[in-house]
Amino acid sequence: MTQSIPSPFLESPSPYLRCVILDGSADKDLLTNLYQLSSQGTPTGEPLFHGTPYSDLEESGPVLVLSDQQDGWEAYSSNLLEQSDAGCVLYLEDRRDWEAAIKHCKSLLTVRVENQQQQLMRFFEPRWLEPLLASLSPTEREKFFGPFRAMAWRNELGWRYAQCSGKWDGKVQADGWLWLGQDLQQALEMARLRIIAKELANDYQAAIPSAEREAFVYDELLAAHAADFHQKSHYERWLRMTLSKPKGFWKEASTNAVLGRDDLAAGEKLDTLEGL
Repeated sequence: MTQSIPSPFLESPSPYLRCVILDGSADKDLLTNLYQLSSQGTPTGEPLFHGTPYSDLEESGPVLVLSDQQDGWEAYSSNLLEQSDAGCVLYLEDRRDWEAAIKHCKSLLTVRVENQQQQLMRFFEPRWLEPLLASLSPTEREKFFGPFRAMAWRNELGWRYAQCSGKWDGKVQADGWLWLGQDLQQALEMARLRIIAKELANDYQAAIPSAEREAFVYDELLAAHAADFHQKSHYERWLRMTLSKPKGFWKEASTNAVLGRDDLAAGEKLDTLEGL
């Protein structure tokens, strides 16, 4: 079960060894900072794209670092994760499993999609970690954690934390073990909508006095999704129109005429609707 926590850099939620995944796209000087700020001289870390089909992107790719010391690297990691969608925190039970942890993370980079094709999945992306964990089957969830006992990440709801319920069997899965089919993709989208609904319900609580505020917002986001809107900013604009337009606005003929236009992009449809 996912729960809210304070920053894991201020108050550790787990007794195990803290590891951090940071994405090089969040800071072009990530590797330089890793070596300069580590109190141990040569840090224990691994570029996750190294030795994978994505090795050409290694310089701007994710790095897994054993980060259980209070040093400049810890402060840097904390600030980067607070300010951007740069990665996540993982907790390793046994330092002897470090090499297995590297292989495990690399196995998660590739997923199978339709027609058995493989593609890159940035599994450490904090906006999608919670929806992914909520959508996996219990067996898939155990495999996803692998040698890690827990994970923490920061999304729109603040710092979040989830633990693995079972014991790792010591087996590292093959690359592309996770099947990201249409059913799982749809479940991910719906779980992501739930998170956005929680955030917007809190942001607009003064305008939505109902005790079922979150359910109300979620229903609106579902309607927006069904109308082929898929960006977070579009969901918020849809909600604001629901709150500001006359009751029944979405059922009016003029509204549906705009929604049905194929010559307008999603943003342009919202521009037009806001002007009605």
